[in-house]
Amino acid sequence: MLKQFRKLTTLTEDEMWLGEKRVKINKLTPNRWRDLFETVDRLPGIIVQVISAPQDDFYATVVAGLEVAMDEVIEIVAVLSDLDADYINAEVGVDEIFEYLTRTVKKNRLDSVAKNVKSLLPISPAE
Repeated sequence: MLKQFRKLTTLTEDEMWLGEKRVKINKLTPNRWRDLFETVDRLPGIIVQVISAPQDDFYATVVAGLEVAMDEVIEIVAVLSDLDADYINAEVGVDEIFEYLTRTVKKNRLDSVAKNVKSLLPISPAE
C-alpha cells in the first residue's frame, strides 16, 4: 500500500525519497552547516587520500575509503535530511544516499561557494 502511495505522490524539485521517507533537499544555513561539521571527523582525511591516490589504485582507494567513512556519510545525510541515522542504515540504498548528497551540493551551489572562498584567501608568495 505504501509503495502505491509513493508512486502516486508527486515530488517537487527539492524533494526525493530516502527509503520510504520523503525528504527535502535542504538549504545549508549557518546553523545546519555547524551541525554538519560537528559530525565530520575522519572524512576530510579520507577525501584527501582518495584525491591523492595514484590512478592505478583510485577505485580501490575509493572503496576502502567508503567502507571506513560510511558511518560519517550516514551521519551527514541524517543531519541534512533530518532523518535518524539508524533508519538510513537499515532502509536507504547507497545510491539514494549519494544522490541526496549530490542534489544537496547542487542546490547549495557548493562548487561555486568553494571557488568564492578560495578567491578570498591571500595568494601565497610563490605564485
